[in-house]
Order: sequence, then C-alpha cells, then structure tokens
Amino acid sequence: MNDFASQIIIGMKPYVDQLLKLDSETGYLYLFDDELGAQASCCTTGLAASLYVLDGKLNTGGDGFQIARLLAEDVRRRQLPSGAFRQPFYVKKGDPDTIDIAEVGAVANSLYHVFEATGSTAAKECLIASADYLLTQVASQNPGVVLKRPDSDFDVLNGDMYAAHTFGRAYQLSGNPAYLEKIHHIFAHLADRFGRNERGWWPYIENWDGTVHLGNSVVYQATIIAFAHTALPLLEDSLRERWSEVSEEAMATLVQAIKQPPSEETEATWWTRDWSHSWELYLSLWRSASTADAQQLGQKKFTAVLEEIADSGQELFRPKIVNDVPDRTPVTTTFRKAAGFVGIAANKVLDDWESKEGKS
Repeated sequence: MNDFASQIIIGMKPYVDQLLKLDSETGYLYLFDDELGAQASCCTTGLAASLYVLDGKLNTGGDGFQIARLLAEDVRRRQLPSGAFRQPFYVKKGDPDTIDIAEVGAVANSLYHVFEATGSTAAKECLIASADYLLTQVASQNPGVVLKRPDSDFDVLNGDMYAAHTFGRAYQLSGNPAYLEKIHHIFAHLADRFGRNERGWWPYIENWDGTVHLGNSVVYQATIIAFAHTALPLLEDSLRERWSEVSEEAMATLVQAIKQPPSEETEATWWTRDWSHSWELYLSLWRSASTADAQQLGQKKFTAVLEEIADSGQELFRPKIVNDVPDRTPVTTTFRKAAGFVGIAANKVLDDWESKEGKS
C-alpha cells in the first residue's frame, strides 16, 4: 500500500500543486478550478486535501500537513451557516448554486483524515457542522431517508448512504449518539429497499410509496456499497450481517452489469454513463468482500490510471460527457474528476492504514 500511496503523490501532486493560489488580499490558500472559472468547490478542495495528508504521512518534514490544514480552513470559511456546501456545477447562470448532500458525503472522509493527521480544528468543525445539517434534512416520511436536496420530494438512495457515511465519521470524532442512531436507521432502510423493485438493484430514486422514480444506476449502486465501508464497524452485529448479505448480492449485480456498456437498464442517469471515470465503481470493487476477482479489477483500475497519468497528465480526467447547455456552468470539470479520483484513492490508503492501526 505504501507503493500505491507513493504513486498517487507522484502522479497527482504536480497537477494539484499548480492549482494552489494565494488570495492577494487575505493571504488565504485556495484551489482554482480553471474550467469553472472560480475557486474550486468546497467538496473538491476537501478531497484534494487528502492528497496532502498522504504526502505529509510519507514525506515527513515536508509541507503536506500544513497545506491540508490550510485547505480545510478554506472549506470551513466557505461552508454555509447551515453546515451545507454549495454545488456550483450545472447551475443556470444567475441562479444560486445547488445545495446537495453529495457534496457533504463525498468530502466527509477527507475531513476526518485531515483532522486525524493534523489536528485541524477547521476540519473537525466542518465535519460536525455537516452532520448536524444532515440531521435537519431527515425526511418526515421515513427516519431512514435524508433529503438529498432541501426541495426533494422523493428518496435518492445513494444520498442516504452519503449521509450515513458522514454520520459515521462525525460520530467517531464526537461520540454524538444522534449520529449513531441515524446510521442504524439508514442502513436498515437501505437493506429493506434493496431488490424491492428489481432483484439485485437499488433504483437511483424511489417515490414515497416505494415505486421507481428513476431507475437503476451502476455508479450510484456502487456508491452505496463503497461508502458503507467506514461505518460498518459501528453497526450492531445483526444489522452488519444483514448488510453483508445485501451488499454481496448488490456487488454480484454490478459485476454482471459492467460486462456490457451502460444502457437505460443499467445506467438510467445520463450524466454517469462514463464508467471509465466513475471512481466509486472501482472503489466498490476494490473493497468487495465477495470475490478476489472483483477486488483485483478495482485495484487494477486505480493502478492503471496512475500509470496513464505519466503519459497523459490531467488530460486523462477531461470529462467525456460535456455540457451542451450554454447558459449553465459545466456539469463537471477536469479538476472535479481529478479531485474525485485523488480523494477516493488517497482515502482508500488512509482507511486501510487506520484499520491496521485498529482504529476502525
């Protein structure tokens, strides 16, 4: 794993380093997303911070931990008073940025590891504030559902897992029993909903009556599987055993589905049909407890990407699904894809190191 960590730093740090900027008025450090034409989002900034945590752990005496702390402070400064983060992607020009808990869930692990490695109060405060925000978004219709967006009128199932993942990391830093209770509500709900509409699948979105609002998604099913990982030690034994059975069947479905290109039946969400850049998919495979073949497939993808970076650089992350709506911001950017990769890869290493130390 140390070799893989070194590959991440060698492959990704030069690109991220060149996006680091100092505000001329405040002196604050931040990351600039050139395709967005603005500061990188809070989520992508936090994900990139995990790269510098990794660098700090491997290269003692360097500035990795300091940069990670400064980026966490930037995220904390820009966090909304509610504890949510703005999502600046695919927003109609002139409209406010979207509020989406995917921004919270995707960065929670990075904030946790920044605090664990550096003692950053900003990272801890940011994670706790995010978890407190999620408590305000629990659906009145079901205690196991957390609204993905404040105006949602349905259940986005991968959003529920983003919330459970965040609650888990926040619980580990705070011991707040409200977070632990909510983790159990969400895992039980997702276990109940698995396969209800189609064997082996969670749909992307369900209506409150349990019918499908938007169909199957390999990427979002993989997100549920992958992001469950860090919360599993916090579950009661019976629920953990039940989840193990559910996730094994869900993974078997994914392994079969990815043998063919994305289709309406396997990827109903058009914006996720580039599986080559869907890092959550390969993380779920790598973390799979079901088969060594799935683990190897996931690990090989991350290794292959790092090898390709030596030839292609950041061009490897240039989005294949482009935004053809001129009055909206990009649906994604090269840096967003790169930050997603580096955050997931770096946090995979940090999670494994933590497990070996017996912390989870």
